[in-house]
Amino acid sequence: MKRLTSLLVGVVVLALVAFVGWRVFEHFDQQDKIKNANKSCDTFDVVKGTPTLPSGFTLPSGQKLLNVQTTGKTSVIFASLPGSRDDLVSIRDSVEHALVANGYKVTGGDQEPTFEADGTVSKNGVDDTINVRPLCSGRAVVRYTVH
Repeated sequence: MKRLTSLLVGVVVLALVAFVGWRVFEHFDQQDKIKNANKSCDTFDVVKGTPTLPSGFTLPSGQKLLNVQTTGKTSVIFASLPGSRDDLVSIRDSVEHALVANGYKVTGGDQEPTFEADGTVSKNGVDDTINVRPLCSGRAVVRYTVH
């Protein structure tokens, strides 16, 4: 009986340590996502170089192209648009709607309201993703990963 009690206490302690560790990670992960949400956009909402969109991809209207990073067939596109932390999910939804109008199909997504919203889209059998986060005060950034 004593051994069973010790084992049970050990399992409970291990579960508690795992839970606390997960919550600490989640806290710092969320804080990193919003660290610039209330800062001035002077240094964040700026175009880097002369970005060019990949062939066949167009940004939904109202978005400002900030940067494009290309490696092989994969391009990571950053664009900004007006919006606050409270708007992230609706921005993701409107971006998905615009992509659907351009031949994409929404295949998944999730959100942490006021921190980020993700979406998975597919076109011609190729899966791409979008991620919406706060960029700076009054602006959000959409990161497209297209193949």
